[in-house]
Amino acid sequence: MITINQTKTAVGPNITASFAAQGGSTPYTYSVVSGGAGGTIDSSGLYTAPSVVNGGAFGAPTKLYDQILVTDNVAATATAKILVGNPLLLFCEIIRTQLNLTEDRVYLWDQKIMEPTDSGLFVAVAILSAKPFSNVNRFNGTTGEADQSVNMYVQLQLDVISRNTEARDRKEEVILALMSNYSQSQQEGNSFYIGKLPPGSQFVNLSDPDGSAIPYRFNIAVAMQYCFTKSVAVDKFDTFQTITETIEP
Repeated sequence: MITINQTKTAVGPNITASFAAQGGSTPYTYSVVSGGAGGTIDSSGLYTAPSVVNGGAFGAPTKLYDQILVTDNVAATATAKILVGNPLLLFCEIIRTQLNLTEDRVYLWDQKIMEPTDSGLFVAVAILSAKPFSNVNRFNGTTGEADQSVNMYVQLQLDVISRNTEARDRKEEVILALMSNYSQSQQEGNSFYIGKLPPGSQFVNLSDPDGSAIPYRFNIAVAMQYCFTKSVAVDKFDTFQTITETIEP
């Protein structure tokens, strides 16, 4: 029987993670199943995420995940998966893993929160504001491209929702998840920062306005900073061309 150990379960673009097979019959062959996020893996099990996030959402995560396939010397196989996301998706992934929730239970929302259809816990993450505070456009002499980046400050609203009492009883776990060692390692490895809660922060109880349809709902605001990068092809001229023109008197 083959098992797979991995150093990371979620990464940002261009970040690496290591996969190591155990058991079975050596040597092992590592590959990335097609149709996923679009990363690559070498013969030693070193995975490299694609340069851009492939799209999708936590409710339909096919393109956000890569599936790693390991095959041993007698064709026995094992699989593992890794999320490739931008800082906002990695923020959701921190909450999901630390509260031991499935992918569809923690999601980014824009206009309308999905009301729970069962008694389980949901966490909805909304972007209240997104403010750029610095940007860079620099020519890269090695690649011949322009490296662009913008630093963002975002204000997020977290809604913790359940038809049973889980939202009431587990809302504090969301804060503990964001301040966990796993969260710290993800922030350091993927160039984003989750702000500590300022004095006066509080969960707002929205259970009553929702009525009996959703008995428990609490929200709280959290700040985050991240850097968004992009490389684009450019034309670069090292010399000027002199043009001689005769002007008739």
